[in-house]
Amino acid sequence: MKRNSVVNILLMCLMTSWLLAQKNSEVPSRIDTKHPFLATNSVIGAVYVGSMTALYQTWYRDYAFKRFHFFNDMPEWKGADKLGHVTTSWWAAQWLYTSQQTLGLNGENLALRSTIIPLCFMATIEVFDGFSSGWGFSMGDMAANLAGAGLFYTQQHFFNQQRIILKYSYHPTNYAEHRPEILGKTTVERMLKDYNGQTYWLSVPIKQDGWFCLSMGYNASGMLGGRDNIWTNQGVFYDYSSVERFSTWSMSFDIDLLKLPIKGKIWKTFASTFRWIKIPAPSLQWSRSNNFKLLPFYF
Repeated sequence: MKRNSVVNILLMCLMTSWLLAQKNSEVPSRIDTKHPFLATNSVIGAVYVGSMTALYQTWYRDYAFKRFHFFNDMPEWKGADKLGHVTTSWWAAQWLYTSQQTLGLNGENLALRSTIIPLCFMATIEVFDGFSSGWGFSMGDMAANLAGAGLFYTQQHFFNQQRIILKYSYHPTNYAEHRPEILGKTTVERMLKDYNGQTYWLSVPIKQDGWFCLSMGYNASGMLGGRDNIWTNQGVFYDYSSVERFSTWSMSFDIDLLKLPIKGKIWKTFASTFRWIKIPAPSLQWSRSNNFKLLPFYF
């Protein structure tokens, strides 16, 4: 499992746990307490401590800790992993913002708080990496985290909404069959670990405040390793250097679920949670290998 996969899994779990904790309270629609800010942040704090403890036990415990160090992974995966960090940070911030609004929390600092909390989780993971013998603190990952959270805060501060939406889509590839220990063995693992099948999108509404969007996507393929397609596994040498590693740019249409004319707190929570998933749609693609091609259905 690669670092970006852990980030996505952790944030999905902690944010979902936080929502369930709030929705399982005695009052379902909002936090009925004299101190909603304290109550909410107490839950977030408990989830933070629990998540970090679980992460250490399941991921870092088997690796020796060493002096804090850095690791340069910028040349890896043709930038797809960094787009994963940007998208995850943006999604977590907008999800937390919408969820707190649904639960009755408001105020001038709501956007800032929704930005800082996910960054604290992400930064803690990077610090763990910095002390682990298996990795190192990645300035590229942290910069990507800041970019995603910053995109959310900037839009919320100046426009009071998210006009630029970051999204993700996935399609199965054959690359994982050659290296399942890195790219995933099951479908769920491959959705998180096989960057060859992941596409990251930037969606913008065609009409201001509308729900119908134009999307630009980026995907990288031909990658059996982070930097190249040569590796050794259990003493066996593999050379797939003949496999071309290339990038693909796409243009498609999309829908912003949160801006659909559907009301209700349940729908708002659902839309905010799955706002980062790109809907299947026709796509015009360009790559150095295939030039232009039109796909009637792409996800």
